[in-house]
Amino acid sequence: MRIGAAGGQLVKVSTKPARDPVFVYLREVEGTAPSTPLKPSLKSLMRKIEQQMIAAIKGNTHWKSANTEVIADHDGISRVYLHGNKIAEVGDDFLKLFDGGWQTTTTKSRLNALLSEFGYTCGTKQEYIFQKQYEWFIQMFDLTEKAMRTIPFTDGMRLA
Repeated sequence: MRIGAAGGQLVKVSTKPARDPVFVYLREVEGTAPSTPLKPSLKSLMRKIEQQMIAAIKGNTHWKSANTEVIADHDGISRVYLHGNKIAEVGDDFLKLFDGGWQTTTTKSRLNALLSEFGYTCGTKQEYIFQKQYEWFIQMFDLTEKAMRTIPFTDGMRLA
């Protein structure tokens, strides 16, 4: 707790982070704490622009908002662009990923949104891209091994 000034008066300002209201309710009102931390699903963490991007791909329509654009071709392939750089191609039976020359947090976020919707799921595990020591990797499903495995990300990689 620290003291601050507001409108000429001294007030106490909390420096503690805000608490999850559901956790507070369970603990303080019902007297029980959740046995496991409440984690939101990936869909609820997805940015609104990414949800709109996925809706455009599913609807096979052209769409653009801010720095992200979907161009749907008559052949059923949707191409996704970030700042004018192609970062993905989505077809009926494939997903092709690019970094657009920029391995940024935003590029990774858009690609992970696509993987969460169109990527393969193995039980409770999903395909996703992550960064370790400044290098990108992809956790993907290996059809030959029938299991998830981690490989380095390569520009233009195609997932079936």
